[in-house]
Amino acid sequence: MKYKLMVTDIDDTLLTSDKRITDRVKESLLKAQDCGVKLAIASGRLPIGVKPYYDALGIRERGGYYLAFNGGLILDSEDKVVHGTVLERKYLDSIYHALRPFDVTVLAHQHDKIFTDNNQNSYAYTEPEALHLPLNIVDNLLDYVDWDLHKILIAGEPEILREVEPFLKEQFGEELDIFFSAPFFLDVMPRGVNKGAGVRYIAEKLGVGMDEVIACGDSGNDISMVEAAGLGVAMKNGEADLRAVADYVTEHDCDHDGIAEVVEKFILS
Repeated sequence: MKYKLMVTDIDDTLLTSDKRITDRVKESLLKAQDCGVKLAIASGRLPIGVKPYYDALGIRERGGYYLAFNGGLILDSEDKVVHGTVLERKYLDSIYHALRPFDVTVLAHQHDKIFTDNNQNSYAYTEPEALHLPLNIVDNLLDYVDWDLHKILIAGEPEILREVEPFLKEQFGEELDIFFSAPFFLDVMPRGVNKGAGVRYIAEKLGVGMDEVIACGDSGNDISMVEAAGLGVAMKNGEADLRAVADYVTEHDCDHDGIAEVVEKFILS
């Protein structure tokens, strides 16, 4: 099979655990693109958190795409939004009030800013620190946010979020998609908006069949694209639910060039 599109998640997939792209991974992805394979990045991050890696891998010059907010926004090589879906503002109120019994933090995004009214939970700082952005603390999140969102992010202790996930799915599961993007993050998305749908959109734009797509990830928010791709790849360090649905699990983890392993085995060999 000749693959024509490769899609990779960022954290703990493309990047090492200390947030680096290794030389071997970068070299392999540049070679893959030079062989004609299009490269896309799919992340739960907001766009400003994806662009540095998009630029570092030469995707901009080679006409690739990137997905932010788990596919809530899809941007082309000129940073133009080619597809976007928003979560109606009313759901922020509903989710916020439903979570009052739980010790979690609700975060909202706008452009390159992250907002909350509860910074007592240390996990609230995980995304801002990774993106080198401030966490904007407001008096009342519901009063402050007057825009539709691409996603709602819930941060908290993993054992608490494992209780929150089924609780929210029971109430909102027919209207919203709710899934883990990390053990300490739950993402709330519009129904049907996920990385898998985003990858299908990009493949169609490129005229590529889904059987010609490789998708690589490590977390629950990667399941949809790993299942949709012709070759769905889970990192060795990936979560058990993702490894269970993958076509291939890497022999090496994200700290030992797992993505390079995939490129060398399935594209460059």
